[in-house]
Amino acid sequence: MNTDKFIDKQKESMQKDIKDETKKIEITIIEDPEFWTSKIENKDLLLMTEKEIDEFNQMNFSREDFLLDLEIHQPNIEKEDLINLIISSSKIPHETRYDSKGNIRDKNYFDKMSSNLNLENIGSVNPIDYGVTVNRTMIRTFPTFEPSYKKKHDIQFDRFMETAIYPWEPLVIYMESKDREWYFGRMYNYMGWIPKIDVALGNKEDIFNYTNKEPFLIVIDKQVFIDNILFDMGVRIPIIKENENSYTILIPLKDKYGNLKVREKEIDISEAFSKGYLPYTKENIIKQGFKFKGEEYGWGGINNKRDCSAFIMDIHRTFGLKLPRNTSQQGLESIGKTYDIKKTKTIPPATVLYMPGHTMLYLGEYGGEGYILHQFEGYYEKEGDKLNYIKRMRTEVTP
Repeated sequence: MNTDKFIDKQKESMQKDIKDETKKIEITIIEDPEFWTSKIENKDLLLMTEKEIDEFNQMNFSREDFLLDLEIHQPNIEKEDLINLIISSSKIPHETRYDSKGNIRDKNYFDKMSSNLNLENIGSVNPIDYGVTVNRTMIRTFPTFEPSYKKKHDIQFDRFMETAIYPWEPLVIYMESKDREWYFGRMYNYMGWIPKIDVALGNKEDIFNYTNKEPFLIVIDKQVFIDNILFDMGVRIPIIKENENSYTILIPLKDKYGNLKVREKEIDISEAFSKGYLPYTKENIIKQGFKFKGEEYGWGGINNKRDCSAFIMDIHRTFGLKLPRNTSQQGLESIGKTYDIKKTKTIPPATVLYMPGHTMLYLGEYGGEGYILHQFEGYYEKEGDKLNYIKRMRTEVTP
């Protein structure tokens, strides 16, 4: 090899090393929440006061059918209305579905699922019960833990998994499944079948005295365990005593009859909790979002994870905002705003962005490109005339 070629190869190698090192530095920068918050003017300006957040919640509840203030629920529900609720929630899919072994879910299977809905035992007028979750649990399409997949062995997408529910969540209970293992009920923003084992029944007044109690702690870490119970970001926990370096809180449990009982638990003051809601600022939105960075994707809350809309919902729960569960409802009918890029040119940092079936947290611009933080399945990269799918299945910062 002559000297000129050797020098050229050295230059190419050095340039590649410099590019690689520059890329590493850029990745480090864009994955630092303080980098994004430092670029925001008035980053600690309140977007809404607690009173305005309460008014915003009340407005949403008053105008949207998919949000329900459980405290003002009617004490009874008539047969036809209850059947309609169940049928609208437990729809038999039109497309082919598979079980965990790759076998097709046939008509006999869905007939069995429909039978367990227990529709024939619904009375003409049905008194409702109240309950509260005592574990991180779930709402499912049908009263079964058996999965339902659109594709063979696509175990990350159980289509019967509707949403996760966290501890201390008030519930309205309408009825039991035929096998008596499930409740058909609803939380404030979703409805379906909930495992009985994770629900304690109680007096309506008692339940809301606990869940509305002040003072209270809000979980502001991604997740924390308290006595082997998993509490996710945004869970509200009643405080009964404030000590010098700790709080005495109430943990929801159930007795042998399935009724609610509470236990006092002393926990240390830590950065995993906030006494009361966090101030609703752009800085806090971004800080809370970055606590999920790297978390695996969890369709409907499967495997104690979350999907894109739960990612946004849980961030905003720390401020006291009660958002709808699904992206379309969040974006079009709740917190979403429409921006005309031709007129505004730039999107404000900490804006929540929505597109059909997906939602993202906009961070701002860097190097002439906009960046987002989101919990997502994957994306496409163009290579010549082809689009190659890149699977990610986690929360990441991307252009």
